[in-house]
Amino acid sequence: MPPGYPTENSAARTPVWCALALAAIFALGLAPRLYSALTLGWDWYYPGSFTLVNFDEGGSCRAALDGFDYPTFVGRQTVALNSALGRPPPAGIRGDARAVKAYCHSPGHIRVARVYAALTGALTPVLVGLIALRLVPARPAVAPTAAALLALSGFHIGESHSGTVDAPSVFFIYLFLAVLVAATRGWRAGRWLAPPLLLMAVWAKAWLFAIFAYAAVLPAACWRWLGRGWSARRLAAAVLAAVVLFGCLTNTDFPVAAYPLLGLFYLLVPWRRIPRPAVALWLLLPWLAWAASALPLVESYAIGGLEGRFGAGYGAIGWHKWPRNLLNLPLVLVVGLGLPAALCIPFGARALLRDPGAPRAWLCLLPVGVFALFMLVPAVVTYYRHYLVLLPAAALLAALGYWSLFGRRGRLWLPLFLLWPALLALDLEADYHRDPRIALAAWYAEHQPRGVFATYYTNPPPGARYALFRPEHAAGGQSAPLRRADYLLLSENWYDTAFANELNGPLAGDLGKLVKTTPARARFYRLALAGELDYLEPAAVFRVFNFMPELVWHKRWYGTFQLFVGDIHAYRIVDDT
Repeated sequence: MPPGYPTENSAARTPVWCALALAAIFALGLAPRLYSALTLGWDWYYPGSFTLVNFDEGGSCRAALDGFDYPTFVGRQTVALNSALGRPPPAGIRGDARAVKAYCHSPGHIRVARVYAALTGALTPVLVGLIALRLVPARPAVAPTAAALLALSGFHIGESHSGTVDAPSVFFIYLFLAVLVAATRGWRAGRWLAPPLLLMAVWAKAWLFAIFAYAAVLPAACWRWLGRGWSARRLAAAVLAAVVLFGCLTNTDFPVAAYPLLGLFYLLVPWRRIPRPAVALWLLLPWLAWAASALPLVESYAIGGLEGRFGAGYGAIGWHKWPRNLLNLPLVLVVGLGLPAALCIPFGARALLRDPGAPRAWLCLLPVGVFALFMLVPAVVTYYRHYLVLLPAAALLAALGYWSLFGRRGRLWLPLFLLWPALLALDLEADYHRDPRIALAAWYAEHQPRGVFATYYTNPPPGARYALFRPEHAAGGQSAPLRRADYLLLSENWYDTAFANELNGPLAGDLGKLVKTTPARARFYRLALAGELDYLEPAAVFRVFNFMPELVWHKRWYGTFQLFVGDIHAYRIVDDT
């Protein structure tokens, strides 16, 4: 930790050209987000029809009307906006889960929620630019570059029209961080605005990590006291060891008999050089981690249950959680920003360590760093959308790394540098607009099947005769329920639980450690897709096609990147006797 933090009294002024650039970036970022928000899911089956793409799009709305357990902050706003447009919730539906779900998933409310997400998603790059101007005032080009990287991020664009809570949550988090950064740089009003914005940042999606930002307001003497006796490398090693220790305590495979091994953490503490009161702090740290692991909130996000509604719970992954988490984080950054930008992130971190400039202001981003460490080791729920909050900070470091590498020559290569994420965004967004479910509608019209079993996320056309499929329907030989149907439809968004993906990680050989499935179900999906079930004859495949290497590689080894868009396989059920 640096020996002290100077007081920065002068707030950085935004250059006119940079302000104009950020305004243009907002317009650039809003266009694809708003277009997708207003078009995806409409007119798939007939003019005026609407198909829900993401089944989580109405979660916060449902919670706001007491029909679901979820943070209500965003839902209260979208319900209020929808009501202001003349579409209030029907009287008496509060607490009626089915009626609430129907209202929140209605086209009118979904349109409002998506537009709200698109607007907040397009504003987030502007906030990143403003933060960069305060953190790196000597390099004003970093601000529009970071903002452009985020505005052009296909991952962020996708979440800004389908993640109707995730994108607004990230916006409120970075709004809070931007105000706090400005406050450390001399903006007095920021001291009063930060607390209510902290409440919004936490309430939007229960992101308690935002509280760590207030480490920036601790007196310099406090940081000098905490850092006394530590070298930078030893302190970094101790922090990583503490994270690993917490990761062991929150791993369902960690044996109780191995708990004494966690005492090895104490070997990293320079006991003779640190202040005596700090000795108690470091002695208590492992015990505090053990106590924290018993909290219900920590158990939900770091341990997980062994069983769930769809089979194995998140905690069943055990030790496989570690390679999964170590792989997921770089994967999200590479696909989220593009390979060239992701490669610049380490150089941005190096430039920051060499010249922190305003260390107190940089300390405002501590919540992002703490969350990155959490997702890297102990996190048990690892849907890609949970990593979205890391993307703006990663874009800032990538931009800093780019300009530290190329200097003035960066102006020449900047168009190509930004062209890559733009092409990646085009490829990723095209998956939504060429959703295989659209082609499936034409297949239905051509074949008009009388009996169909279908998994979740296949979305058969309105009026189609089908039943929800579970692998148990295939058991029983000729008398199995599946044999009485004509076709079976399997969606990648459902059968991918049997393979390596963002929840299972790269180690998928042990079927007992696969998340949200059972060994029997996973075995069935693997046999079906491998063509080893005689009674399933491939009839059609509706695939997601990509041309950018990040998405091609991801699909090859980890499946389609998007959670709610994926391949659909149609099988004709035949008599194998």
